[in-house]
Amino acid sequence: MGLHAGTPVRYDATAVRLGFGDLPEAVRAEIAAHLGGPPVTVRSAGGGFTGGFAAVVTSGTGRCMFVKATGPDLPFVVDAYSREAHNNTALPDTVPSPRMRFSAQVHDWVVLGFDAVDGTAPALPLTVAQWRLMLDAWARAAEALTPAPEPLRALGIPHMTGRGLHHFTDVAAGTTPPDPLPPLAVTHLTALAELEAVMPRAVAADAVTHGDLRPDNMILTGDRALICDWTALEVAACWFDTIALLIVAHGEGHDADTWLRRHPTVAGVTDEQIDSVLAAITGYYLVNSGRPPIDRVSPHLRAHQRWNGLAALDWLASRRGW
Repeated sequence: MGLHAGTPVRYDATAVRLGFGDLPEAVRAEIAAHLGGPPVTVRSAGGGFTGGFAAVVTSGTGRCMFVKATGPDLPFVVDAYSREAHNNTALPDTVPSPRMRFSAQVHDWVVLGFDAVDGTAPALPLTVAQWRLMLDAWARAAEALTPAPEPLRALGIPHMTGRGLHHFTDVAAGTTPPDPLPPLAVTHLTALAELEAVMPRAVAADAVTHGDLRPDNMILTGDRALICDWTALEVAACWFDTIALLIVAHGEGHDADTWLRRHPTVAGVTDEQIDSVLAAITGYYLVNSGRPPIDRVSPHLRAHQRWNGLAALDWLASRRGW
């Protein structure tokens, strides 16, 4: 990679999480009720950037689940977990994802339970074989999500409008400081703003996409990958997330362009459409990487955003000959 992005974060060791004993008694009782007894083992998830509880819990009966829970101290995580529960009720069965077994509102806490998967969180560097599993999983998911399934439509999944993905435009207008941008982005700021501005039209499609597809939102088993964290669903072309996923592949030094063009989601997509998405994601990562840390959120979040932003910019620059 031409731009020096430093060392990527360890996606299997980013989390700062609540322990089971930190949960209110009523939340612990809710979890125990679904397990058939109180947990005797709790294995916390090392990956993730939110501060919510997330762990594989096993009761004395041997029943095991992956449980997530969060409360009023993290209101944006409450919102995210609530959306995740909502969305999982309507995911097609053919989407390769752990099945949600329950969701509950316990006072002002949200609790979700999923099948516990015998697998591991992806950790960089990833092998070509691991990348193949993840890309194949996304191809299967995208097929199930195109056209947009009626149960998801009925939930009112929003269309991708570009809200939150116009950071270069904001920098060019003077409403966002340019400080987080490397010199290459400043030099090509006008072109970057023009590219990201057409992104919503470029991705318009009769499909539902994940909205936040990254290796750390997947689980690898021996012969397959499963996709997790269906929180940010939007009505848009699924190749949006193919690009988002492959930013990490480019950052690792893989031939992301070749992998992208071979992926079934990208059939018929033009280079300008691809570059518009790359520009929008680049701006999101770079500008947010310069913001202050968020209380009760992983201290690795901003480093994660910086590394991904530089990887995305480098990929875009190589594609456009900058």
